[in-house]
Amino acid sequence: MKDYLICNINSIDDNYLYVEYQNRGEYFLYLTKDNYTNEQNIKLYIVDHNTEFETAEIAFKSRDERNLFKELVKIKTVGLKTTFYLLNNFSFEEFILMIEQYDIDKLAKLKGIGAYTAKLIIEQLQKHFFKNKITQKKEKIITSLVKLGFSYKTIMRNIVKVDNTLSVDEITKIVMEQIGNE
Repeated sequence: MKDYLICNINSIDDNYLYVEYQNRGEYFLYLTKDNYTNEQNIKLYIVDHNTEFETAEIAFKSRDERNLFKELVKIKTVGLKTTFYLLNNFSFEEFILMIEQYDIDKLAKLKGIGAYTAKLIIEQLQKHFFKNKITQKKEKIITSLVKLGFSYKTIMRNIVKVDNTLSVDEITKIVMEQIGNE
């Protein structure tokens, strides 16, 4: 498995970067937002994406973006095209901030990304990047607070910091106090 290549970009089209690496020609899918040119000695971070439906090698300008790609394609209902769409619309930093702040609305504003998929993406990436896991106990509290009219984003921003070993009443009290202090 390759981590990265240092290569020369020979040409670019709408789908692929054509590079020369160790006296061989190779090609990779790429994010169109990266605006590559015919560069020499460029470092590209590579991922092999293989499913039962598709096989592709993809090049990224940064290791962080490549690793975000790898996590996104693991999520149920998020495939290669959706992942490319997401990464072409947000920088790595914007994406991480959106995840950290549980900004489902911003993600769901993209055409083709509904509230369910946005919530799924953010919750899965929260587990990976911030080690935040929502327990069933917390899920019940979230559901109740949303029904009371509190914003999901506000609830999530506050509930993830609360100790999972506390009782439902204690967690609810802490979250309500934190929301009240915002």
